[in-house]
Amino acid sequence: MAKYDGLRGQELLEVEEPDKEGGITLIFKDNRFMFIKVKDGKIVTQSIPE
Repeated sequence: MAKYDGLRGQELLEVEEPDKEGGITLIFKDNRFMFIKVKDGKIVTQSIPE
């Protein structure tokens, strides 16, 4: 789970749902984003910056 260390402890500012692919976007303090969607029955996430 080291992939998410940059988001740990960050304040969640906003949740946007759904996006054009049906996923949700979590917006954190310090301009960090996490995109969450379901693809082929599995949860897929991408965080920016990683």
